[in-house]
Amino acid sequence: MKHHFSARLVHADQIDEVTFHHVYWAPPIARDAQPGQFLHIRVSSSEAPLLRRPLSILWSDFHEKVEILFKVVRKGTALLAAKRVGENVDIVGPLGTPFPYDFSRDAVCVAGGYGIAPVCFLARANVSEHNRRLLLYGARTANAIYLRPEWRAAFDEIVITTEDGSLGRRGLVTDCLRDVLVARRNVAVYACGPTPMLAAVAGCVAQFAEPGTPCFVSLENRMGCGVGACLGCIVPTRSGMATTCKDGPVFPAAEIKFEELLVQG
Repeated sequence: MKHHFSARLVHADQIDEVTFHHVYWAPPIARDAQPGQFLHIRVSSSEAPLLRRPLSILWSDFHEKVEILFKVVRKGTALLAAKRVGENVDIVGPLGTPFPYDFSRDAVCVAGGYGIAPVCFLARANVSEHNRRLLLYGARTANAIYLRPEWRAAFDEIVITTEDGSLGRRGLVTDCLRDVLVARRNVAVYACGPTPMLAAVAGCVAQFAEPGTPCFVSLENRMGCGVGACLGCIVPTRSGMATTCKDGPVFPAAEIKFEELLVQG
């Protein structure tokens, strides 16, 4: 259920020069939030910037608080990063389609950079003895890996890859995914990250996983209205055009026409 709520910022910390972690007191949103959904945040009370910022939910305690992890890119996220504890922030959420989750299969969570947020929420919300949770986390360099102890705790296994070899295994996270899919059976794949990475994930699952392996991806497309009205976040799918904000951001990977989505940029 979607809520429009004036949320109080109760914790804020800066992880690096451009990366911030916020915790908001927002009981209605926290109670309904599900992994894969996002918050639509108004960063200023003035007319500019006009559009809200869509940010993946990193965690909800399902009672009072929700958390986000975000990068300062332009003016909007810079204004959000400048908020101080005790300030109120205008939030609409939770929005979007969440990840489905299959306890009968081991979860292979694939994250690229800031894509750690929704897959971390997915694993933390579904800790169980019925299946195992494996995290494959990739980035260009060690400085772009964001994995705190409380986030690590939800995973039974963690494999980190960096393109420059500065942390973990050198190479792409999809190289590691390929090896996992060849060696293991009865898994489900859940991924979030840049579109080229998600396209590679879908290709790996199609080529190397056993038939019928579920694969769901959370897209990081730019959004406008957040409710599917402006058609600013169109995604080409096998069933026609869809919107990232309303029909997604989570989609079955096999439904997305990645060759067209990559051309869109």
